[in-house]
Amino acid sequence: MQLRLIQVCLGAALLLALTACGPEAPQATGPAPTASRLLPTSVQRPAADDRPRPSGVTPVPPTPGTVVDRAASGDDPRALGDPAAPVTIVEYSDFQCPFCASFGRDTRPQIVQNYVQSGKVRFIHRDFPLLDIHPGALLAAHVANCAGDQGAFWPMHGRLFDGLTRGEWQSGAPDDFRTFLGYAAELQLDAAEIQRCVESNRHAARIEADMRDGIQAGVRSTPSFVVNGQLLVGAQPYAVWEQLLERLLSQQ
Repeated sequence: MQLRLIQVCLGAALLLALTACGPEAPQATGPAPTASRLLPTSVQRPAADDRPRPSGVTPVPPTPGTVVDRAASGDDPRALGDPAAPVTIVEYSDFQCPFCASFGRDTRPQIVQNYVQSGKVRFIHRDFPLLDIHPGALLAAHVANCAGDQGAFWPMHGRLFDGLTRGEWQSGAPDDFRTFLGYAAELQLDAAEIQRCVESNRHAARIEADMRDGIQAGVRSTPSFVVNGQLLVGAQPYAVWEQLLERLLSQQ
């Protein structure tokens, strides 16, 4: 089915340039998992891309077994809203990406309040760690998914980004893992179970599938979003989202 290209008028809003500025990982030793031990091996990783992305929304070629198909049921811990909502937003995110953090802090709450809670939009998180430039992102993704097993994906999601913004972690080294287990304790989760979950790579296949779906959809930087089959790149301001969502809803 030919997807229609949706033109988004940005007006005075400027597209944020997506840059990935990760510090070098310090040397550390210890028994805790590190990003290198958790590294997916079967996914062709995209090269780091610091270039500003084109504005607007572009069509994504449909592929079988997409992320939306996998989230069709209502029991996905990384999804918010009604599975039958007319609009689905799939965010490809990196837990060490400052622009992902700003989107989660400034924009997503407004989308949730104004569209998700009313049943108009389904919002789905998917992991797309930029492994070459964000050495802590993969470990953080494992921790968040393991927290999801205890019904706390979104609280851990917020705590990880809050900790990133505060400079509490950045490298995926053992000290970071201990920090993440501290977050689990703060959230009153079973930290020992999260450690077992991470060390067993329980969610490696899920994260690899997310990355594969993202690559097929044309994702090369974070945050990127597939919105009803259209790709939107960057931490766009809420006004851009409001215009896009209202247009999509008017077409239903």
